[in-house]
Amino acid sequence: MRLFLLSKNFAPQILYSFIQRLYFFFRGAVIAERGVLIREESELNLDKDREKIKYLSDKIDQLFTSWKKSICICPVCGSRTSDMTFNPFDKYWYCTKCYEENHEFFKSRNEIYKFP
Repeated sequence: MRLFLLSKNFAPQILYSFIQRLYFFFRGAVIAERGVLIREESELNLDKDREKIKYLSDKIDQLFTSWKKSICICPVCGSRTSDMTFNPFDKYWYCTKCYEENHEFFKSRNEIYKFP
């Protein structure tokens, strides 16, 4: 039996590949669902279908919020390739650079609980 040794860089490559695929899957699903909802909303009459338009608009907003809160994208700079850090205060993922900048800003204002 032959054993294969994995290089030190192999595990991070697999993880990066997995995260990249997850990102494209999530992005595709959100964009497709949002497109369907927008097309459905555009066919409605504002006077007759006000409740349905409100429901569809809320659903589109929920999808957009889910996208912004996901690990796939930084809500500040829009980075999709940086390492991410989770902020438990507002439940968003930030790239490490934006997280550090916000951490220092809130630390100077004595509001460190917002970016621990």
